Amino acid sequence: MSDYRKVMDNVWVKESSVSKFKDLECVIFDCDGTLVDISNSYNACIKHTAGFILERIIGGKQWHDLITDEIILKFRISGGFNNDTDTTYASILSAVAAKTDDVELARKFVLNIAAHADERGIISIEQYLSETGFNDTVKSVKEKLKYPGLVGSSLLSTAFDEFFYGRELFVKMHGLEPVFTNSQGFIDGDEVVISSESARQISGMFNGNIAIVSGRSRLATEYTLKPILSYFNLNASVFIEDEERAVKNDPSQVKKPSPYALLKSMKAFNANSALCAGDSVEDILMARKATESANVRTVFCGVYGAVPDRDLQFKVFMEREADLIIENINVLPHLLKSFEP
Repeated sequence: MSDYRKVMDNVWVKESSVSKFKDLECVIFDCDGTLVDISNSYNACIKHTAGFILERIIGGKQWHDLITDEIILKFRISGGFNNDTDTTYASILSAVAAKTDDVELARKFVLNIAAHADERGIISIEQYLSETGFNDTVKSVKEKLKYPGLVGSSLLSTAFDEFFYGRELFVKMHGLEPVFTNSQGFIDGDEVVISSESARQISGMFNGNIAIVSGRSRLATEYTLKPILSYFNLNASVFIEDEERAVKNDPSQVKKPSPYALLKSMKAFNANSALCAGDSVEDILMARKATESANVRTVFCGVYGAVPDRDLQFKVFMEREADLIIENINVLPHLLKSFEP
């Protein structure tokens, strides 16, 4: 923390990184937790879907109260759970392995398992459980859920997308009629954090070279960010959920923290330097992997204000040595101007 300087309320800059902010060619934003508060959308969908699936596997309505924001964040800060269906799967798998009908005991067990997650994501959880005597549980749950698997074939993937998108968007997204719900989706709980004025200013500062690299689909991004979408270059944006479907054999090569999506976005701008803004460990790892693997310059801005445990996320960004740490994305235009010579 000694290398950080507080430049204004809830804004910290790494002293050794100040010079890196000069002459950046583009800005690449994460969406969830950065541009959008997903507490009542994706987080709520994880909780609901896990409860729905566990009720089918184990039985009992009590499972709808199992997943907490603490559990979700514990998985996310590992660096391997940018995909919220993966987080749901890991939570379900851990809950079944707990072998109890007591939700409180199961919750403690899931938290303990989440502490062993790493940037390999669900592979790290499956491996840890298998090595600690739950190999049969892993095989059984994986078979029941057909996970990972595509919507239409995997119980979990299908249920999650139905609950998140709601009937109308689910049909538009997948060309399938929903099986488990006909109601509105959790996506309507998205809350846009970035203001139109902030998006306009940042776009102007970088001559329109701002884009989105997000784990969500283009459809979901456009649905939520419609009022400010014109400020972003969608041709240079990468929507990992869509990319994953195109790379069926090995989706890990496009998922964060792989640098694939970030480098694809930068290439579209013909840029060798980028400011990357995100709310997760996956985002900072992706930026660093891009620098290491492709000889480009990335500067990372950690945004911690749209997550349930802000203090923990702030601490994680400090430990991971983010170049800039901010509570709210809307302070970014002012900060960038302050770094100009």
